[in-house]
Amino acid sequence: MPMPPHTAIRPSPTQVSLDALNHTEVLLHRVCKAREVTDRVSGRHFLHAGPPLALADIPGPMRGAIIGGLLLEGEVASVAEAEAVIDRGEVGISPCHDAGAVGAMAGIITPSTPVVVAAAGAIRTFSPLNEGIEGAVRYGSYDGATLARLRMLGDVLAPALDEAVQQSEPLDLLALVAEGLRRGDDCHNRLVATSAALLTALTPGLLRGSADREDLARITGIMARNGHFALPFAISAAKAVTLAAAGVPGSPVVTTMSGNGRTFGIRVSGLGDRWFTVPSPVGNPVLLDGATLADATPTMGDSMIAETAGFGAFAMTAAPAIMSFVGGDMAQAQRITSRMREICAGTSTRLLIPGEDFRGTPLGIDVHKVRATGIEPVINNGLAHREPGRGRVGAGITPIPVQPFIEASEALTADTGRPTGKDRA
Repeated sequence: MPMPPHTAIRPSPTQVSLDALNHTEVLLHRVCKAREVTDRVSGRHFLHAGPPLALADIPGPMRGAIIGGLLLEGEVASVAEAEAVIDRGEVGISPCHDAGAVGAMAGIITPSTPVVVAAAGAIRTFSPLNEGIEGAVRYGSYDGATLARLRMLGDVLAPALDEAVQQSEPLDLLALVAEGLRRGDDCHNRLVATSAALLTALTPGLLRGSADREDLARITGIMARNGHFALPFAISAAKAVTLAAAGVPGSPVVTTMSGNGRTFGIRVSGLGDRWFTVPSPVGNPVLLDGATLADATPTMGDSMIAETAGFGAFAMTAAPAIMSFVGGDMAQAQRITSRMREICAGTSTRLLIPGEDFRGTPLGIDVHKVRATGIEPVINNGLAHREPGRGRVGAGITPIPVQPFIEASEALTADTGRPTGKDRA
């Protein structure tokens, strides 16, 4: 009796996105200025964090960062002139996410901004080098010391690191994140071990490069003293895998979460570039001494791409030390990670948590599951002062309202005609 012809079982849209999150290889490609990797920026057109935002609506830290950008690019000669340019509406802004980028806090990227570039096949993503905990453009600082530091990062550190990248073996950025989780980081707000591993990986290439001894000392010192130096390397990799998971018809997997200080938005694989938004939340942060909740800019930044890609708050049980930074204890961390499993499409095969017997992190937020359970996805994030240049006022665990996830689930169901909950990995 003849055998029936073999019929291949097609993976569900959810599984296609989940496989992309799990298996896309991301390599460190370059460290350079933004103008070398994108044509979306110019002297008076910058990228910003979060969903689309009108120039008139930018929060204080973003306004300060734009002032810093105009000064950095030589478009203006003074702060007063920069203020006037902004007030006349002569600056264009667009989301980092629309250019394949992610920016921490204000997320302002100008042509001269030094960025980390990640590569996943033909995909290129980038994120600004972390400026450290002193004055930083990402918090809206634009004083002379802040801009001098940023110029040094762009003119001295970035070229040396770029040369080191070319002189080194390819660096797998998701393997770097995975190692960070094994060493006690969450790779969003704690990257102490990850930054140390990055310095170790790039030092041989730095030594082979053309930087002189004094510059090498400055470069390695900057990297060694900044426990968040690895953040742009981690989140540019996260952006790459979420882009690989995007654009799958019918897929309910979230591929973007981001805030601009006014609104917080998500995008979903099966719904293209459409944003679903809600007013930016503040949460219940641990505030610095002297700060009040009224001082805080609501959630702002693109770095919650970390949670979107399966680490950060979704890997809280890997990073006990972070609880003192964001508030809470290990029991709370365990509850958070467990709850996130209920709204995710699957489990990571490469981001493993030692304290959970090397179980993978929750991976792939599923809007249908959020709608069905009512469970709020969480992020761990820093909060900036409402006034430009005042820096960080605190950090915490921030639940994201379910409204945009529900709206996305309803839109996806309407588009596909598939009843909510039927498409599961």
